[in-house]
Amino acid sequence: MMSRPAHRRVSRVILLDPEDRFLLLKTHSPNLLVPRTRWITPGGGVEDHESHAEGAIRELFEETGLLIESVGDPIWAISSESVFNDGHVQTTYSEFFVVHTDNFQPVNDNWMANEFLDISDIRWWTKPELASSSEKYSPEPLFELIDKAIALR
Repeated sequence: MMSRPAHRRVSRVILLDPEDRFLLLKTHSPNLLVPRTRWITPGGGVEDHESHAEGAIRELFEETGLLIESVGDPIWAISSESVFNDGHVQTTYSEFFVVHTDNFQPVNDNWMANEFLDISDIRWWTKPELASSSEKYSPEPLFELIDKAIALR
């Protein structure tokens, strides 16, 4: 069984292209009690030696292949809890950053082994597309964060 820390720091990136489409990854998180399958922004765990900004830059590269030099200040932060199938509860503190980029085709060249099991799709969405779908997504205020990110252009 994999050992999980009691607390996890996470960085996420709202990645916007020139047409205000945003990139999401479809994840399955089989070890989580709920939610399991959902669309999330690129990002992940921050290493002990990293700041949230450094973690955002690294995770964005690992998950999409996009290499950037910096991110601004976070536009949102949230503390939450995750419950795993084995009953373990993990608290998480997540910071969300905005990156504006040209449209590109994400690559999985830098994925870790577990990401090939967890991520089943990656695509650019528009707000109307996601709103009219039956797909689950996270975080709950994603559309408000997208609006904030667009306003920063």
